[in-house]
Amino acid sequence: MKRQIRFALAGFVVLFVLKPVFAADGAPALATQGKQLFEDKFDRDDMKPKWLVGKGFFTVKDGVASIAENPADNHGAYAYVTPSFVFKDIVAEFSVKLTGARSCSLMINDSNYKESHAGHIIKAAVYHRGNVEVADWKLGRMRNDIYEKLKDTKTTADEKRQLRDSIKDKSGDFKTNADFSAWRVVRVEIVGSEMLLSVDGKPSGYLKSEGIGHPTKNAIGFEVGGKSAEIKDMKVWEATACKDWPAARDAVIASIGK
Repeated sequence: MKRQIRFALAGFVVLFVLKPVFAADGAPALATQGKQLFEDKFDRDDMKPKWLVGKGFFTVKDGVASIAENPADNHGAYAYVTPSFVFKDIVAEFSVKLTGARSCSLMINDSNYKESHAGHIIKAAVYHRGNVEVADWKLGRMRNDIYEKLKDTKTTADEKRQLRDSIKDKSGDFKTNADFSAWRVVRVEIVGSEMLLSVDGKPSGYLKSEGIGHPTKNAIGFEVGGKSAEIKDMKVWEATACKDWPAARDAVIASIGK
């Protein structure tokens, strides 16, 4: 969203165009990057030693990690950075291409938190149909009571609908014009209770929710649904609030989906 302001100066009309504030690299400026916490150029032939692989199939070649779900697992393919480290506010950036997969999700957990399934705190996902999702899983879908009721076969369809309606404000789904069958740069900024996801430098998803501000996150990784997705050039930095964000927030949010 742009706003125009005209001033008369010495007989001339001066036109100023006010735009959302962006970081120096062109990415949305919710966060200011600090110390780098992690980097992987996948310049080897194995996910080790930087990743602990869970379910699924992983291969590394020519600077790219290829990830595919194993249908027999009945679960997405996933891997987490190792050794783990504790963090709160971060910027994570990576390149992703979906070559058949339904989705690729950046997952952020706290393995010591027992009030959500598997300690899930945050999810930031891109989907093959061109949309993105940002979610507070701590207080939303993965909160233990919600998770258990949704998977319980005794829970009626109407009860499940009511449960989903009760946590609608804990996630956001946004349509983009991005073609994820080609390489895209995804940037996820988390500061306090706010999360901003951008694709190729364009704001594409935003959420403010209390669970995002969970203070002791200690795991970051990926989950891929289907076959297959490719990831390269992942970086994670500490983050602090950008001083210009409060003034830019409304314009950045308004620009999403435009």
